[in-house]
Amino acid sequence: MSNNELLKPLYEILDRVNELVQLAQAEDWEAMNTAADKYQQHVTFLDDDVYLQALQDAHLVEEAKAIIVQIQSLNDDLDTHTSLQRDRIASELRQMNQSDKALEAYGR
Repeated sequence: MSNNELLKPLYEILDRVNELVQLAQAEDWEAMNTAADKYQQHVTFLDDDVYLQALQDAHLVEEAKAIIVQIQSLNDDLDTHTSLQRDRIASELRQMNQSDKALEAYGR
């Protein structure tokens, strides 16, 4: 397996998480569910001892670490976007509940 082939799974994970960030920025949550499934399929390489050993044997650990740092950074961005969306939805739900309570109180 060549060096490019060994690093390919990491680049695929990087592409998948980048896609997730773009979908989160666009607030395309439906497409994000599908993309998240693809991401989960690719990320399994990070737990594969044989794969990790192959990276070490090919002296690609530093290159792999650099790619993983990029993945982690994008994951942080993704977490920020999804947290903001979750907070916005929670705020909207609170406002709806307050409105419902006000309507109920005035309706009496």
